[in-house]
Amino acid sequence: MYQISTVNWEIDQLVKTKLFPNQQAVLRQALRALFEFQPAIRRQMIIRAYLMGDISLGKGAELMGVSHEEMKDIITEQGHTLHFGPITIDEVMQDANNA
Repeated sequence: MYQISTVNWEIDQLVKTKLFPNQQAVLRQALRALFEFQPAIRRQMIIRAYLMGDISLGKGAELMGVSHEEMKDIITEQGHTLHFGPITIDEVMQDANNA
């Protein structure tokens, strides 16, 4: 719990000292730095989001900055299976909610 309150305090201080306009800007910059120094983390996040059905193949490709075909290759090279649309009613509903 101590670490969480320290992180929150640090974020609040960055905003209070006007180094950032708000907490979201602090977090956005921190994520940018993380993804810049460890791009594999962003790549895995996008692949897992696709595999969990949170994003489409096209959205994954857009986020990765690659073509639709390249995204397919990336996923299959990682040993994963591509999803080709919803199979159950629950999946249809989840796709509709995600859209």
